[in-house]
Amino acid sequence: MDDACQTYELPPTANDAACAGLAAFLAKARGKPVCLQAGAHDRPGTRLSLLMLAARRSWEAEGVAFRIEAPGEGLCTGLQGLGLEALLEGQEAAG
Repeated sequence: MDDACQTYELPPTANDAACAGLAAFLAKARGKPVCLQAGAHDRPGTRLSLLMLAARRSWEAEGVAFRIEAPGEGLCTGLQGLGLEALLEGQEAAG
């Protein structure tokens, strides 16, 4: 198995294309460590947030690393508003 982190840069906002792009990436990256680059992502939206949460739980259940890198204030605030702040547990927000 390839242990290299599969990286995906989240777009600034969560629209249909963002959800489809992330879902396609996750399908290809299944079983490999994943790093979602979230520095430019400002507005998570419900569907994209739930997709990230489901993916994180799946990766953790399989014992594979799943990280959201550099979550900015917009992402953190959006997830809090949805009650999904646990998605970022153990990760630091971007300064």
